[in-house]
Amino acid sequence: MPYQTFIIHPFTSGLDTQAAATFVQPGGLTAAENIEYVLHFSPGQTPKVSLRKRRGTALYNTTTTGATDVFTSIDDYWRHGASLSPTQKFVACVADKIVKDDGDGVWDNLLASGFGSNTALTDITIAEGLAIFSNDANQAPRSWDQTTFQALAGSPPNFSASVYHLRRLFGIGIPATPSQCTYSAGGAVTTWSGADSSNFIFDEDDGDRLTGVSEPFFKRLYFFKGPNKGSIHTISGTTISTFTKEKIFHGLPCQSHKSIITTPNDIYWVSNVGIHSLAATEKYGDTEAAFLSYPIQDQFRTLNMNRLKYAVGFYHPDRNIVGWALSTQANSTNDTVFCYNYATGFWSTWKFSFAVATPTVLVTPTTGKPRLYLGGYDGRVRSGEQNTLSDDATTAYAARVRTPTHLRLAEGVTELHEKSFAGIVSIIRPVGNYTASLQIIVDGRRQTDTVSLVTGSGDLIGSTFIIGTSLIAGSNLTTIVPNIISERGRSIQLQWTQSGVNQDFELYGYAIAYSPGEPLSFEVT
Repeated sequence: MPYQTFIIHPFTSGLDTQAAATFVQPGGLTAAENIEYVLHFSPGQTPKVSLRKRRGTALYNTTTTGATDVFTSIDDYWRHGASLSPTQKFVACVADKIVKDDGDGVWDNLLASGFGSNTALTDITIAEGLAIFSNDANQAPRSWDQTTFQALAGSPPNFSASVYHLRRLFGIGIPATPSQCTYSAGGAVTTWSGADSSNFIFDEDDGDRLTGVSEPFFKRLYFFKGPNKGSIHTISGTTISTFTKEKIFHGLPCQSHKSIITTPNDIYWVSNVGIHSLAATEKYGDTEAAFLSYPIQDQFRTLNMNRLKYAVGFYHPDRNIVGWALSTQANSTNDTVFCYNYATGFWSTWKFSFAVATPTVLVTPTTGKPRLYLGGYDGRVRSGEQNTLSDDATTAYAARVRTPTHLRLAEGVTELHEKSFAGIVSIIRPVGNYTASLQIIVDGRRQTDTVSLVTGSGDLIGSTFIIGTSLIAGSNLTTIVPNIISERGRSIQLQWTQSGVNQDFELYGYAIAYSPGEPLSFEVT
């Protein structure tokens, strides 16, 4: 019987580990480790998606602040002062220190000890020319104006986190009043008494406390309670006399202030049962299928739930992603980043060669471009999105992509048919003189082959390949790389792995060449 082809090009859905591998739809994935989803746009067409190895990392500060120091907060602090030209500083809480960086990769102490700890929950808010530092250790907030470092003036409460809205500072996580938010006077974040400052109480003694608050979102603040039952409240209005408090949702208890990500179009947070989108939750209600993390719920359930309070999220508008550093299994550090591409709705997981305590997006001092920075547990910060595809510029990491288990290959080729598999075709972008490993699994039997990623390894479709342009930048060049196999069975699954140091990988799709066999066979294959 003539050979037929089953073609997936491009990928049409992302990671789905919640469903059985045989139920995941064609075009989806059952593993997507250390990969990014790349969108390809053509006029008048639906964007297409390919899979590419995530970018590398490099040490930002080569000299550690301390071998066991944990970076618990990092922020980007710009101050204009009396000039239209701002001065940029990075500020951070690390171990029990407060530090700043002048763009030179060296962290200088603002406070050498005594503020928080490696296990404290810390927060940094930039407001009215100040960097304001707070923690959950019942300590007075501190401030720095790029000249003077001191306790935040005005006798504020010992809040653990804050946001800046309507020229006021709103503080939450106050030990004596855990359901209360206290806010400063308008235009005076150092004034915490008088007629223009006050507080809100959100359902005190309901078994929860204020665990987080969003950034301003469509002229409102969203306050989250947890970590047990959960509720979401809003504050709207522009003055004390017009402030309005409203409870909008019950359930899905927020676990950490830093897990709340506010974007221009949505608010995301981590609860004890999943990862959520405010837009989806309000639309569909408190049902598991409405969870943002539904496709990867089985992976979420393997997290160390005792460490959800250390969940830290980031928003990267240039790369269409939000993500969270989380602790899996019994790990005592955030060892995995769950990454969500909101432009496609696809998930992936990133594993670094180091644990990530605090991921955040800052503006790179030398380029002026936003970049993902990764605060570690070793007194070091890494700068991400490096074209050198290794961690710390030296350590290899593996990009791994696995397909569903394909049983039904055509309308007349069902789960019960035996198939004679003749070959696999990888549709790739040539990225250099590298290889990837291809594992082929037929009815549970495994064989491994090699896929060449070098230009000219197969049939080329596209324009001329230019070293230094096509290799790093986008290219419309496509290579068809065949791998001949000779296997018989009912099911087939494929996995590509690329783990070379400074070696790239981009997969556009794949094809399976096969010949249908008996429509119903009782032989063991």
